[in-house]
Amino acid sequence: MKKIIKETGEKANDRLHSMCDGLSPKIRLFLVIASLTVFAALAVYMAVSSVYRADKSGIEVEHIRQLKLNQPGMHTDSINVLKIKEYDDAE
Repeated sequence: MKKIIKETGEKANDRLHSMCDGLSPKIRLFLVIASLTVFAALAVYMAVSSVYRADKSGIEVEHIRQLKLNQPGMHTDSINVLKIKEYDDAE
């Protein structure tokens, strides 16, 4: 499987090189700048639209609730279990 992927990648790389070799340096520069501009515009659009939709939909944030750890009668800590004397000394 790795061999097939490697061969396909090499073929795609060779094809891209052969396509770009025929272009002048000015056209290559123009294509790089145009590609960069298109991808940057798409990235900005996606970021702005996602923030706008999240704000418009009214997403509610649920905060972390505090746990009740030290309740009377709950002795789950192994050290505290040894310290607690739950027997009657009066007898």
